[in-house]
Amino acid sequence: MKNTLTILLILCAITLGKAQHDKPNSIAWSVAATLPGASGQAVQPGLAGPLGGVHNSALLVAGGANFPEGKPWEGGKKKFGQDVFVLLRDESGKYTWHDKTFRLPQPLAYSANVSMAQGVISIGGENAQGLQHTVQRLQWDPASKQVAIEALPPLPLPLANAAAAVIDNQVFVVGGETTGRVSSGFYRLDLSNQAGGWVRLPDVPTALSHAVALVQSNGEYPALYLIGGRARTASGVSALYGATFRYDPKKNTWTQLSNISDGKGHETPLSAATGAVAGANYILIFGGDKGDVFTQIEQHNAAIARTTDEAEKQKLEAERLRLQTRHAGFSKDIYLYNTITDAWTKTGTLPYAPVTTFATRWGDDILIPSGEIKPGVRTPEVLKGSLTPQHYFAWLDYVVVVLYLLLMVGIGMWTSRHQDTTDDYFRGGQRIPGWAAGLSIYGTQLSAITFMAIPAKTYATNWSYFLLQLTILLVLPIITNYFIPFYRRLQITSAYEYLEMRFNYVARAMASLLYIMLQLGRLAIVLLLPSLALTLVTGINVNLCIVLMGAITIFYTMKGGIEAVIWTDVAQVVILMGGALVCLIMIPLQLEGDASAIWRTIQQNDKLDIINASFNFSEPTLWVVILGGVAINVISYGADQSVVQRFITTKDEATAKKSMRLGAWMVLPSAIIFFSIGTLLYLFFKEHPEKVNYQLQSQDSIFPWYIVTELPPGITGLLIAAIFAAAMSTLSSSLNSVTTALITDFYRKFSPNQLDRNYLRTAKLLTLAIGVVGTVLALVLAQSGVSSLWDQFNLILGLFTGGLGGLFVLGIFTERANARGAIGGLLLSGLVQFYISQYTSVSFLLYAFTGLMSCVVFGYLLSLLFGGQERQNEGLTVYGGQSPQRQSKIGEKVS
Repeated sequence: MKNTLTILLILCAITLGKAQHDKPNSIAWSVAATLPGASGQAVQPGLAGPLGGVHNSALLVAGGANFPEGKPWEGGKKKFGQDVFVLLRDESGKYTWHDKTFRLPQPLAYSANVSMAQGVISIGGENAQGLQHTVQRLQWDPASKQVAIEALPPLPLPLANAAAAVIDNQVFVVGGETTGRVSSGFYRLDLSNQAGGWVRLPDVPTALSHAVALVQSNGEYPALYLIGGRARTASGVSALYGATFRYDPKKNTWTQLSNISDGKGHETPLSAATGAVAGANYILIFGGDKGDVFTQIEQHNAAIARTTDEAEKQKLEAERLRLQTRHAGFSKDIYLYNTITDAWTKTGTLPYAPVTTFATRWGDDILIPSGEIKPGVRTPEVLKGSLTPQHYFAWLDYVVVVLYLLLMVGIGMWTSRHQDTTDDYFRGGQRIPGWAAGLSIYGTQLSAITFMAIPAKTYATNWSYFLLQLTILLVLPIITNYFIPFYRRLQITSAYEYLEMRFNYVARAMASLLYIMLQLGRLAIVLLLPSLALTLVTGINVNLCIVLMGAITIFYTMKGGIEAVIWTDVAQVVILMGGALVCLIMIPLQLEGDASAIWRTIQQNDKLDIINASFNFSEPTLWVVILGGVAINVISYGADQSVVQRFITTKDEATAKKSMRLGAWMVLPSAIIFFSIGTLLYLFFKEHPEKVNYQLQSQDSIFPWYIVTELPPGITGLLIAAIFAAAMSTLSSSLNSVTTALITDFYRKFSPNQLDRNYLRTAKLLTLAIGVVGTVLALVLAQSGVSSLWDQFNLILGLFTGGLGGLFVLGIFTERANARGAIGGLLLSGLVQFYISQYTSVSFLLYAFTGLMSCVVFGYLLSLLFGGQERQNEGLTVYGGQSPQRQSKIGEKVS
């Protein structure tokens, strides 16, 4: 069977042509600038061990050492520099040196360097007086065009050739050469509490100098990676290492990972290299010394020191000189490390190989200033690597995507024939088949962000979020036995009509307005995030992605109302699940290992871990997942207008319940599919580390990247259309549900005597206006890149999401809750959520639970305190029943 499928896939690939490329990563190298002459030097010979980094759009290069009077074996003496050079970049990307040179407090070289928003931190170093404790911060002020230098708390021991990195406001330094030995020490300085000085942390497992330290995400949060290095042994000959160590700041532990290799089984030691982070989960290591010549030179040094035979010494010195003068240069190899899969590969070469310097990121450029290129030889050049984006999207893929978009337009035109009343527009005339409503319920909850994020999260971690997806099955009886009967028997259009019947109009208006603002807050994000991911992997312009998804969704939603939304959801779910199944079949066929090897890799890396039974509420443990998942689903399926609206589009209550069951049970197979895809992506990219794209700025782009590079044209287009489909499904649901809430909860309330066709016309215009606002806002965010205010807006609104569900729980499941108590509970739950989010480490998965429960508890207690009822609650709670006719009369009376 497997062979048959393989043959079919090969034939498909031959017919359509693979969109597969061997070299997804590319760096274009050039010389950005040449160091100006140092003080007292007419010509700049270059620097080894300079300190520096990027701050306030300027590259600072300071100190360093060279041999201006001749090579060391020619009697030349090492000179330590004190100058600070400033490299600027204009709007065209051209680099030029600032015309003024600044000075360090003292000559210095071979320090550890980190760049951060507060400046460039230089740690330790060496000069003619020996190893140094010095720690200083260099800052470039673009207004005054001056470099300010500030002393920071000194190291507890002198260090040179150490490695340093920064996480948030904390600076870490590890290893290095200290007096008479190589250090294994690991220290941290909290810049927000400098009085505490340097704090010693657990030692690195191996004492190292000349290593590279970088901070990159481990798939969940930033971790420190220490790569390569060397250490002098008792024999006087240095041992070079190719190890990778990871420091976990949450666990305060070191872990040894895989060694540097070319991805083909050939490991290599490396010291004095440079490195930079790239994308969401990647590390690039440039050049370095592999020790093939360096080790021989050190062996000759040790032999010369031991021998007493003058002739033998001269012979050894001659051989050492030959090694030094005929040195071909250091390694030019560029290595790529994936922090998720713990896999190394060789990914390119440098034009030449500077060592004992630093690399730093400046936007899309990687800068490596000066450095040593041969023993005793420096380069004055600043090497620049420009990351060039790679896009793979064939003409057939464009055809498939266009056909999908035309299908959506067609469905909009087809359903527009039946939109004669607001009942048609908001409730589909209650003629939607139960199976279609069920697929739409499922599709509404699955956004493009989810389509990409679930495989990406599983790729990076394990199956710990799997049970979260299945908690809907725990909530299913509650929704079908309590929520749906109320909504159907009361013949409501907006979910929030129930809150007026049970409490008062203020409760209804507050809940509806909160829902509307939450949906408006997410419209731009639903459009923007998948568009950014698609742009990165396909090359389709981000603005075009946003406009296409926005305009077509607005068109069919405005024309066809909820009926168009549901039938496009049906088509979109079919496309989405069909595309996911294609990947589920194809990825295993592309794995090279046998079943036992694959299973061993999965077990060794804990990729199928599902249950974490520890009583820890700051991580996705079993208790967090169950409590949080139940609350999330009560809110999503019981109090979210976009779902509730589906319940009232079918012909009767029984059909509505069937649609809910279908939508809920579809979560089980889809969760298995998407989580399996995530695990398979891990296996694929661990086997093929060269096929990742280290320019992917979001971990969520890993699935789209696989789609466009590993699947045949046409199938790629289908999968990209599936991402469009998931985004448009969520967008159309939000547009129609917000319009429904605005018309039903506000416009009809304050303008009750208009003709139905006026309400219908207003609803269509509102759909257009809301869609245009969301699309324009997404375009603005895409261009400005400034989303912090928008994030804060959504964060504030999100504080009340749990409370929104709490209002319904109070109304349905308690008899003594009243309007004043319920509204007070909603407001207090927002304050509780703010405290929990800002001052505790509780997992975000519990926010829905804490918000819902705090609203229920405070609302009930306040109701007991205030006493009384604004409305008769007979027939509006689970206690005691009433006929549907009586409940309908209650609804008519309130309306």
